[in-house]
Amino acid sequence: MGAVDFGIKTLTDGTRLLSIDPSVYRISAVQKAAYKYSGYFHVLINQSETEIEVRLQPKEGCTSPEIAARDFANEILDQELREVVAAETEAVRNLILAQAFSKTSLINSEEETTVI
Repeated sequence: MGAVDFGIKTLTDGTRLLSIDPSVYRISAVQKAAYKYSGYFHVLINQSETEIEVRLQPKEGCTSPEIAARDFANEILDQELREVVAAETEAVRNLILAQAFSKTSLINSEEETTVI
């Protein structure tokens, strides 16, 4: 095994190896980050109950795989936070969509007040 940088191990063939805790990050967040970075890496994801292992094999056009691998790790965090926000705002988003596509108002306009 090679060097470790920001928790990212570099194997002798140049592959970057990330070990991710599934209690911190959802597999869907890892998959979305992998899709976004598929232009830089060939990505292999393995999941067990205790770990999500991501192998990033740099493609020929990836000129700075160490930086791209760190950016990939940041992207996992970004995708996880997007999922948290989506879950927290789901009820409001559904109400807005229902109101937008409803032929009648779902909000009682007599109870609405305008504050100036």
